[in-house]
Amino acid sequence: MKKLALISALLPCLAMADVDTSFGLGLGTQYGGLAGFKFSVNLDNNSLYAGAGLASHPDSRAGLTLGWERAMFEKHSFGLAFRIRETWDAQYRLQPETGTRVFDYDDDGSFESRLSGTYTYYFTGAGQAGFLTGLSAGKTYRHTDWNGGFRSGMEYGFHLGYQF
Repeated sequence: MKKLALISALLPCLAMADVDTSFGLGLGTQYGGLAGFKFSVNLDNNSLYAGAGLASHPDSRAGLTLGWERAMFEKHSFGLAFRIRETWDAQYRLQPETGTRVFDYDDDGSFESRLSGTYTYYFTGAGQAGFLTGLSAGKTYRHTDWNGGFRSGMEYGFHLGYQF
């Protein structure tokens, strides 16, 4: 949450600068994970963005994504994204009193980070208001306090949003 507060403090400075900015709402990696918002600063054919939102359900709290994109053609862009999210271990357990299964959260202070390549298709053109969609693929690293190690693997993502 401290990182989100720092980024929020920087947003007014970027708004006063002489650059083109945009705001978006959507689903997927560029928006922090499951659903969130994205703030972009557009410089010529490059775009720097920060996204934050609900990372995924039920095993995560919030996610933060920082990224860069380069518009290669009018409606196509390629880039890199770095996402970090705090996770917890969630599992079903049998409640002894009633015999029903309940969802149990074990807050162990885990985090997950991902570095991925991205492709985005803008329906109305990069840097303009409208819908966008895309794909991402990257390497995921997960650190858990209970075992003190990293587990890694490839992860693929999809994003869909609207840019204002």
